[in-house]
Amino acid sequence: MKKNLFYLFALICSMSLFTACDDDDDEVSPWIGTYKIAEYTAEDYEWTENETTKNWPMTGALYTDWQFTGEDNYPEFISALFRYLGGSILPQVLNSITLDKSGSIIADYVASPEIAMDPSSIISIFFTGAFPSVSDVKANFVTSGFTTSPKDLAYWSEKNGKFVVKLNIPAILTAATGSDASGMGEIIENVLSGDPATVKALLGGLLNADLSGIQNATINQITSWAKDGIPMNIKIADNGHVHIYLDKSAFDNLFTLRSTGETDNFGEPVLTNDLIILWNALVAGGVVPEEAQAAGMFIQMIGGYWSVTTNFNLGLDLSLIHISEPTRP
Repeated sequence: MKKNLFYLFALICSMSLFTACDDDDDEVSPWIGTYKIAEYTAEDYEWTENETTKNWPMTGALYTDWQFTGEDNYPEFISALFRYLGGSILPQVLNSITLDKSGSIIADYVASPEIAMDPSSIISIFFTGAFPSVSDVKANFVTSGFTTSPKDLAYWSEKNGKFVVKLNIPAILTAATGSDASGMGEIIENVLSGDPATVKALLGGLLNADLSGIQNATINQITSWAKDGIPMNIKIADNGHVHIYLDKSAFDNLFTLRSTGETDNFGEPVLTNDLIILWNALVAGGVVPEEAQAAGMFIQMIGGYWSVTTNFNLGLDLSLIHISEPTRP
């Protein structure tokens, strides 16, 4: 059940990157319609003067834009790894997402996915300097057997120049567990309204992990997203794709490294960030499936370059396949 809950929340987070205008607006939102995730493409790419990487991921389900300073351009390589991981995994779970005029986000997805992702393939990329071929990546994509999600898992609106998605947490828990969680709405609201220490203690108890090291600012950010919605950005790219994403400001609390007060075997300070603490707790609690646990090393990598990061966008890369006719009361 924990594994299905993890993938359902991952799917909902993907769905959360879709928004449209309020029902009260007279204008019809340009974003209403059905979207496919972008086609996975790759080409040999000269990312340094002396290194050409074969099958460098160019487009796929995951959109990344990482701008940074300094001579070390390794963040560009990590961005490509993200495009590979997102472009490999999401098409095994998600087929399409529809934004309808009523404010619902509806997905065609695989209810119980069996993700094909060999963690050793990631290590191989580092040692061989080559990504898997496009045909190898696409071989695992799902083309049938999809389930249509209910309408009440997430809602969308446009506010103050941001596209905001409000998650229906009781409905998500009901879908994940198969048990009616509608009566938990008041309990969830009380938890989210609690002070950061209380929230960390409750989450730590559920995961059997110590979350006291997470900053209060991070807890306040997460609970605000859960209560008021997740503010995101949307734009049409040069290739006509639609990019829906969170920007650097959404990740600063999570990725900024700080000392734990301890030193390693070489006398160097041990550094951590809030996402490392949370990810390790989710792994220890059995929430993160084994095939996804290798992604944890990227959190440390990103944190190592966060101090030189000037711009960081992460989200979905989509293509419109059908414009829905708006409905009117």
